[in-house]
Amino acid sequence: MPKAVGESLAAEKINTTLNQFTCQALHIDAAAEKKENLEESMQDFNNAYANFNTLISSELKEELPKWEALIDGEVIFKKTNFACIVMNSSINTGAANSNLVLRFFNFDTSTGDLLTTNDLINNVEEFTTLIEKYYNKEVNSTFTDADNLLNNNQFKLPETLGFSDEGVIILYDNFSVGAFEKEIVEFTIPYQVANTYLKI
Repeated sequence: MPKAVGESLAAEKINTTLNQFTCQALHIDAAAEKKENLEESMQDFNNAYANFNTLISSELKEELPKWEALIDGEVIFKKTNFACIVMNSSINTGAANSNLVLRFFNFDTSTGDLLTTNDLINNVEEFTTLIEKYYNKEVNSTFTDADNLLNNNQFKLPETLGFSDEGVIILYDNFSVGAFEKEIVEFTIPYQVANTYLKI
């Protein structure tokens, strides 16, 4: 996973935020307290498997498949006092599909502060309208029977926005709308279009 170098307060804040994402991904046992450092979080993940395996294997008379946690990240965009980092976690505890989480983290690298959508966008309402147009075009060109996907749903921006050399990355995952369940919709708004709305 990426790590901010140096001993500044900004570097510490960035690394703490990324560590929190990883620790949360590894926090499987809801009855246990979530740990705040990577080593303890990894040990807790292993302990959760061991405890569950002990409990279930006595019933099944065989050992369960190993659980797997894959977590990584990458700096995908940098400019003066700004960096966008994408973090991915894929946790498999024996189900048919892994639990996949992808999140963008946008930092003011001079302070280490995590930037919100309101910090990045100057007119969220108009930007949302723009994204909805791109979204509908992407969905209709990618999926069949998508004409009425959002008719009964209020459109919202994704929880986090990504930034690349090409533009603003819009990503929706973990869909629960009919045939779109677990599908990922991703597209990029070019800076030529998005710059009007950006504060960075």
